[in-house]
Amino acid sequence: MKRFFYFFLIVLISFSIFSETLYKREFKSFKLANGLEVLMVKTRTQPIVTIEIAVKNGSYTQTPENCGLSHLYEHMFFKGNVKWKSQEEYNKRIRELGIIYNGMTSNESVRYYFTLPSKNIDEGLEFMSYAIMDPLFDSVELEKERNVVLNEFDRDFSVPFYKFYQTADSVMYEKYFYRKNTIGFKNVIANATREQMYEIKNKYYIPNNCALVIVGDIDFDKTEKSVKKYFERWEKGKDVQFDFPSHPLLEKNKKFIIVDKVATTKYLLSFRAPNFDGNSNEPYALDLLSDYLSLTSSKLYKDLVESGLVYNYYVGYSGLKDGSEFSFYLDLRGENIDTVKKILFEHIKKLNTPDYYDSNLLQHSKEYGEVNTFRRLESSLSFALTLGYWWCVGGVENFKNYNERIKNISKEDIISAVSKYISNGYYMEGFLTDSTTYKEKLSFLKGE
Repeated sequence: MKRFFYFFLIVLISFSIFSETLYKREFKSFKLANGLEVLMVKTRTQPIVTIEIAVKNGSYTQTPENCGLSHLYEHMFFKGNVKWKSQEEYNKRIRELGIIYNGMTSNESVRYYFTLPSKNIDEGLEFMSYAIMDPLFDSVELEKERNVVLNEFDRDFSVPFYKFYQTADSVMYEKYFYRKNTIGFKNVIANATREQMYEIKNKYYIPNNCALVIVGDIDFDKTEKSVKKYFERWEKGKDVQFDFPSHPLLEKNKKFIIVDKVATTKYLLSFRAPNFDGNSNEPYALDLLSDYLSLTSSKLYKDLVESGLVYNYYVGYSGLKDGSEFSFYLDLRGENIDTVKKILFEHIKKLNTPDYYDSNLLQHSKEYGEVNTFRRLESSLSFALTLGYWWCVGGVENFKNYNERIKNISKEDIISAVSKYISNGYYMEGFLTDSTTYKEKLSFLKGE
């Protein structure tokens, strides 16, 4: 599964894993009586360990009234709790344990991690337990973090590329855009209360809606004892029901344009695609297709990049449970937009024909994915974040079996998915360009 939003996030959340990789790294899982799933992976490369909490939360759980609060909650996670009450005490403990930490909120997951020396794993698990179970949501700290997030909001929207991709989601998922809007609505953030933080905590930050992921230089038996010591007191909550109305499909082709001070023109072409459920072959087929079209030896690459028409491009299938798309993102000179569009649509027309696919290149795409799996899972942090993401979005079994599913995808599977979602589907086009290109090439889009 691949999600284009920030290129950095591609490294963290958009690659695949297969069973052999887990076996080579010794994998063990268990579940506490309160419902907390614990996933442990043993590595011996460095004397460090990553402790991660993955929560089935994120923008897809939002309403118009709390849009943006999943992300604000993430900021409040790294604040005082009942044991380390003040921010000074909290930060002092971070330094004592040698912790590097961060959090991330995406559409369908919120994840927090501590990476620290493995000799401090017991203390690290204790520290994580108080952070997840016993936050204080101090009103002074909440005011600070509201301002931090509001500044982040202003900073993000000052970047043309961010506005472009936010607009794309608002056009593609117009009716329920708040379920795709991670940064949220400014007025909601500005007026967030402690009571709202506790509402999120009591509904989503419960053991039966979370996974504890531990990857690194660990001893399984000792780690399991520590986990039970610190996390068995976590009180089970009411099972979360993720029943949301489906995002309506496009009923016609849509276009949008943003004119700003940019050096190159960005062109986005996006089709609605199947949501990921782990059962159908269609998501795997589209994922493999995105790899195939991204190869430097592909016909598309030769016609667009080697010809000099496009600087670079990205093809991706987002692979989410709550609204997915198959998209082309291109970076080009504005003067080439007409030619590039013509070539791209010519390729799209051929995607449902067997002759378009070279069997050797298709096999190479599968092998390329395997190589990238090893490269992207070298550190305890990347392994933990990947496993935590898959637990939230796709499930651990799909995490284990992904590569085998890809290996079994045929040319016919790809053609079937293309015919259903791309060849006969409505699409959205987006343009981010400068004023000169707009006047000379794209002014006809005014008002669309």
